[in-house]
Amino acid sequence: MNQRLRRLPFCSLPALALWATLAALPLTAQNPASAAPVPPPSGRPADSHVTLKFNTAFTGDTPFAARGTSVGSFSVAQFGAELAVPLAPVGGKLYPVVSLSYRDYSLDRDADTPLPDRLKSLGAAFTVFTKLDADWSLLASVSPGVHNSGTAFSSKGFGVGVIAIASRKFTPNFGAGFGFVYDSLSKGTGRIIPVATFNWTPAPGWRVSLGFPRTGVVYTFRPELDFEFTAEADFGSFYVTDDPLPAGRNKPALNRTRLEYQAVRVGPAIAWRASPTLSARASVGAVPVLNADYHQRNYRVKSERTAPYASAAVEWKF
Repeated sequence: MNQRLRRLPFCSLPALALWATLAALPLTAQNPASAAPVPPPSGRPADSHVTLKFNTAFTGDTPFAARGTSVGSFSVAQFGAELAVPLAPVGGKLYPVVSLSYRDYSLDRDADTPLPDRLKSLGAAFTVFTKLDADWSLLASVSPGVHNSGTAFSSKGFGVGVIAIASRKFTPNFGAGFGFVYDSLSKGTGRIIPVATFNWTPAPGWRVSLGFPRTGVVYTFRPELDFEFTAEADFGSFYVTDDPLPAGRNKPALNRTRLEYQAVRVGPAIAWRASPTLSARASVGAVPVLNADYHQRNYRVKSERTAPYASAAVEWKF
């Protein structure tokens, strides 16, 4: 599948959710089985590419509270990388992709903030896309990985993400997808999430997306340049081994539990296609929602005001 993906930074469910957005695009924008090219000696379609992506983001310092009490402030520096390899089509109908991804959150926090200094994930994914008929397509993906706080990975942070999306092209300019996202590591609202995406092209050069994980408007100013205004989700579940604030008051013990990081970003972005194989995206804006939820301990850390953010990403196909 050679449709360019603009993804949330990082792997596991955020990355899988973007596959859901792809599945909801009009089928003519994807790589249908009926139009599959003859595979070269490598076995992959001639127009498929191995894709390497790097992304980074920074969320500015903002104060937080938990159970009505101030718990200091923190900022977040993020980094992610992903390598995706398309495999040979199966039976001319199934298009599999395998990928490996890493993400890292580095928190610069006050001494009284009950959050780890670092959250990180390493995972793989196996994704399959197929066209069912002229209008319907199906996408499914499984992504095992480890998601931990601190500097080391452990088996306690092992989890599996699953996504399943059925999409339909209603008209040449409108498509929609419906399905679900599952995260075995989550114990809160993120464990299973219904997914609905809608993609509309109201006029040449304009695209509108509504739903999960990104809602926004894109205008193609030139063939190589897009202007966007979007709202997007950034979230993940992590296993916390050690209490980051063992002597803290008005809080439960936060060791050997799970933490769900939840953020919503809103702002403009620019996407540039330098060549058919090299592209970049940069965005700035605000984070009106930023939570860290220890759901098993009934303890949630919530931002008290909107934080600024900036992000950048580079994608290379070869």
